[in-house]
Amino acid sequence: MWNDNETEEDLIDYKYLKDAVNNIIKQDHLLPCTIGIFGDWGSGKSSLIKMVECDHSQNNNELIIKFNGWLFEGYEDAKVALLETLVKELLNARTWDNEAKKYITKLFKRVKWLKTITAASKFGLGMYLTSQTDLTLEALGIDNKPFDLDNYLTEEKDENQGIIDKGNKEFHKDFSNLIKEAKLERVIVIIDDLDRCTPSTVIATLEAIKLFLFVDKTVFLIAADERLINYAVKSKFPNLPSSDYDVSQDYLEKLIQIPVRIPSLSELEYETFINMLFAKKHLQKAEFIKTLEKSFTNNTDPYSSKINFDNISSLMVEVQDELKNDLLLTKQLNPMLVQILSGNPRQCKRFLNMLFMRMNMAKSKGIDLKKIVLAKLMLLEYFKPESFNLLVKEFGNNDNNILRALEEQNNKIPITFNSWKSDQWLTKWLSIDPKLGSEDLNDYLYFTRTKVLEIKKNKRLSPKAKEFLVEILGVTLISKQAILRSKELAESDRSSLFSELLDRYHQAENKQDRANKNKLIFSFVQTNPELTTEYLAFLNNLPEEKVITPMVPNVVQYSTSFISIENKKAILEKWAKYGTKDISTVAKSKLSSL
Repeated sequence: MWNDNETEEDLIDYKYLKDAVNNIIKQDHLLPCTIGIFGDWGSGKSSLIKMVECDHSQNNNELIIKFNGWLFEGYEDAKVALLETLVKELLNARTWDNEAKKYITKLFKRVKWLKTITAASKFGLGMYLTSQTDLTLEALGIDNKPFDLDNYLTEEKDENQGIIDKGNKEFHKDFSNLIKEAKLERVIVIIDDLDRCTPSTVIATLEAIKLFLFVDKTVFLIAADERLINYAVKSKFPNLPSSDYDVSQDYLEKLIQIPVRIPSLSELEYETFINMLFAKKHLQKAEFIKTLEKSFTNNTDPYSSKINFDNISSLMVEVQDELKNDLLLTKQLNPMLVQILSGNPRQCKRFLNMLFMRMNMAKSKGIDLKKIVLAKLMLLEYFKPESFNLLVKEFGNNDNNILRALEEQNNKIPITFNSWKSDQWLTKWLSIDPKLGSEDLNDYLYFTRTKVLEIKKNKRLSPKAKEFLVEILGVTLISKQAILRSKELAESDRSSLFSELLDRYHQAENKQDRANKNKLIFSFVQTNPELTTEYLAFLNNLPEEKVITPMVPNVVQYSTSFISIENKKAILEKWAKYGTKDISTVAKSKLSSL
């Protein structure tokens, strides 16, 4: 298994991205600047920044300061938290001479001033609220200690300066003087995990950079999901009228000048990444580093994988059988895995970790599972959970081998699986080796009993998909226009959204709530017919008590281009026989009309 932390090891060939960032940092005429390291959750932003940091960590004329915005999410003022952290990091970064210490002391005092102003503002607001309501300061979450501003100002007097200036210009000036006094070539400030913060913290952090820290010889590396940063900026201007001119984008560009975007991995890059993980698992450290360097040095073609089952012999004198087997596993699964996981490195690690964890669980029980068989089943479990559950259910209730029938496309396929014939993803899944029809899957199914892989629960919807989900769940009458917009989403988002809607149906506590969710699900799947197989599996998997009357006409109305008459009859016959009295009556009535 592999850890899920950022690393300076480049297993993908991000050198071109790292070099692009370093090239900006080294050009003095471009500083000060903010560089946005943009990418989806799990795309490798933190690792890329760590690689850049590693390149600069040995330069004594450069100072690296790190700030994790998420760690300060609960602080009252993100600006003050950032400045306080920066000053403390400055103090601890090296041994300073007396002149430099003088500027650091000034910076500490200015931060203390900002904290005082923040406290005074909150205390004053609290006193006003207590005068207008029956709530105490404690109930408002405000410290009930007397606030003596006069005493504070007396403590902060300076012989030469008098009372410390409250403005950001003085902080700005002292920070700049410190850099000059220390003879630093540049200061690199790394801000990570900003996209985990609330919109207000995101904006406060970015504005603090501009107001207080944006001086000569500084560069700020900000790792975040660009879409979430953009969402935070839009939250700052909620009442702007819609127009062709995107004010929020203009505001974002003023805060982050140079974006460096990490793309989703291509199929060939995914193959390289997975095989590097396997190489790291099987090889000694020195041998792995040598193989890693040789792989990227010998092959600079961006349109080919750097290490694979076919070229491994040219990279190593002796290849272990276990490594060969894992490289073959990648070759078989990678085309579908990259599609399912949208080229995301972290999701890949989690899928593989789950695979090996289940292998180890089986080994603990004295059971020897074939890795490729388990991996293929997990593909179905992850991407088509309802179809997977239906398969498990049929496998337990039927004497014939359902998978062999599906793979051979013979006449023994149950009607409930007819839609698999026209589902491109399932057809491709059935065709990849190994064929599961000849395997005894009883032991495998024991270790794949979770309804949905844990990895899926950690998968993030894009902000656009989240907005869509909030919109359609928040309206009483489902508009066709709202549902039609779902076609603008990525395929992985549509699949995850559909799975979320099915979960919401299962969680519904009463018939009315189920009816609302059913209407939404039916509209969604009609707009996105590639989800028909999952919809049919959902209907077939539903326990009797969760079937509702509106589902009957839904089945009848569904286009026969996607649900055959035979499929419709099979579902209605099941409900006519096993459903509640009302559902049974309606189902029998509709059956007669087909």
